[in-house]
Amino acid sequence: MTSKSYWYILRWLRQRGAKRFIIALFFLLLLCTIGDFTPHATPIALAQQPSPEYNPNDVPAPTSPPLALVGQSSYQQNCAPCHGAQGMGDGPTAAQLPGPPTAFADSEAIWALSPAQLFHTTKFGRIEKLMPPWSNRLNDEQIWQTVAYAWSLHTTQKDVEAGAELYNQSCANCHGARGAGDGPDAPADLTDFSALDAAIFSSQADWQAGWQAAHPELGADWSEAQQHNVLEYMRTFSYTPPWEAAYHAGAGAITGKVTQGTPGGMDPAGLTATLEAYVNFSLVSSFTTTVDAEGGFAFSELDTTPGIAYLVSATVDQIRYSSPVLNFSADQQALETTVAIYGTTEDGSGLRVNRLHWIIDSQPGTVIVGEIFSFGNQSDRTFIGKQIEGVDAPVTIGLQLPTGAKEITFENGALGGRFQQAGDLIYDTTPVVPGEETRQIIVRYLLPHDGTSLDFNQDFLYPVDQVTILVAELPNLQVNIPGFALASNESLQGQSYQLWQPEATNSTPNQVAVKLGGLLQLGDIDPRTVQQSSSGDAPAAAVGATTVPLLESWAAWLVGAVMSVALLGVLLWSYQQQGKQDDTSRSPLQDLQVQKQRLIQQIAELDDRHANQTLNDAQWQQARAQAKAQLLTVATRLVEAEQSAGAH
Repeated sequence: MTSKSYWYILRWLRQRGAKRFIIALFFLLLLCTIGDFTPHATPIALAQQPSPEYNPNDVPAPTSPPLALVGQSSYQQNCAPCHGAQGMGDGPTAAQLPGPPTAFADSEAIWALSPAQLFHTTKFGRIEKLMPPWSNRLNDEQIWQTVAYAWSLHTTQKDVEAGAELYNQSCANCHGARGAGDGPDAPADLTDFSALDAAIFSSQADWQAGWQAAHPELGADWSEAQQHNVLEYMRTFSYTPPWEAAYHAGAGAITGKVTQGTPGGMDPAGLTATLEAYVNFSLVSSFTTTVDAEGGFAFSELDTTPGIAYLVSATVDQIRYSSPVLNFSADQQALETTVAIYGTTEDGSGLRVNRLHWIIDSQPGTVIVGEIFSFGNQSDRTFIGKQIEGVDAPVTIGLQLPTGAKEITFENGALGGRFQQAGDLIYDTTPVVPGEETRQIIVRYLLPHDGTSLDFNQDFLYPVDQVTILVAELPNLQVNIPGFALASNESLQGQSYQLWQPEATNSTPNQVAVKLGGLLQLGDIDPRTVQQSSSGDAPAAAVGATTVPLLESWAAWLVGAVMSVALLGVLLWSYQQQGKQDDTSRSPLQDLQVQKQRLIQQIAELDDRHANQTLNDAQWQQARAQAKAQLLTVATRLVEAEQSAGAH
């Protein structure tokens, strides 16, 4: 799921209250672990309608040359399970289809197909071959980017560069350096191979036929491979392959101001404003300018391709302040933004915990705890920390974890690096800028125990606005959290959870004390695993077989995404810990097979919910996309495990 989509979904959920927010968000995150092991499963209503025949009138030209690099993640998530990660048509679900999927890496398979035909099939589907209409999940620009990446799989940078050399020697004088028909020797009305509204409707075979009809003597001594290389280079006039720079100058402009948020703070005039362009969170270009006397900055000649994310920043006292994420839409060429800078302080009295979410799970002999803190700074200055004994760097946010916590890990830093321990406190060492939810800290730890009970508590060093606690159910579990009430019992994707919230809605706790009974002792078999395995279902822990890399939260655009994905990361970490202790209950091959069956059932439920309109398009679309990469890993491991078992 993109960070922007996360943000809108989170905002929508928050408007419905704290309880509904955490329940719905938790459910949404679990949906994000759902995979489409049969990615062409579609709602019944869709399956009953035949896919339309190819009609060029139904294919809109892209607004700019599609970027294969932008489409790479979409291809890997949505297409690779069938078409293969490298486009060989050998995805883990390919064998389940009524016919082989297109092998994009096979140049012969692509030879007679135009980009427009690939777009049409992708957008409208091919139900008879269990190919769904991806227009339900991707917009036209996203489809074009995905098609561009799929197209690039049948050629290589080496071949395209070889074709460029031959083209420049024999074709450029007429057809122009970039195929626009504007070479010095060009006759009138020469075909413009860079015109998107024409190029997308021609296949490589069409172009070769036109070549042979117009001047068969040109390249007559070239091999077939050399001719194909020239055509592949000509195709790059209308799309950007993944090995080429994904950024090109355009007509876009970003303007704005650097503002001072601290009364009496420094004048921003003369600061350096930096504009960075990202594709799939990879930096593709950057620019700098000097802030004028009014605090203004301006960047021009920018690429307006949808899918490129921009961020403006200014650095003061080695602290980087950033704008929100900026994206040009198809009809935009100008954007405005603001970068707020602040003075600094060593006074941390403005710190506050805006949100705190706990997830508690019990495994044999161990309780696993994940905590997601969202801190705010109510002052008008950036808190840079203060020096304390035992830590070399100034410290900012302090955390006091329960006594006996083991295997403490942080999502965006390491203990001993960014996070430092002094006595019984762990400190962050990075500055905290003003505003709500400007700093996220995600910590996970184990609490080993003897017997079947465990009491632990945690003090909070700052005021807390909101706390929610999710406790995974066990058959004999007893939970007591003084000052908290059991709000509800939720069944989420086959796993039951208790949702606990403060008894008084207008009070903010300064401590949480948790008393657990009926826990699993070391060596016990988790009854949840046994029950789900015997019923043919995989435990929710099954998705722990894969890891979800979490993005750094330094950029403003990731605030919502980090909070959401962090919850998922805590769950996955919990499941991985469970997996370490569940190895005796199933073989690795059996475990993967159970995962597969569970995922198939889950995707059917997801499609049903969408068909019944209990899950909106955005949630359905993004949950599927997020899960593809995970399922590809699980499916690949299953194939490898089956092959290994067969070899023995």
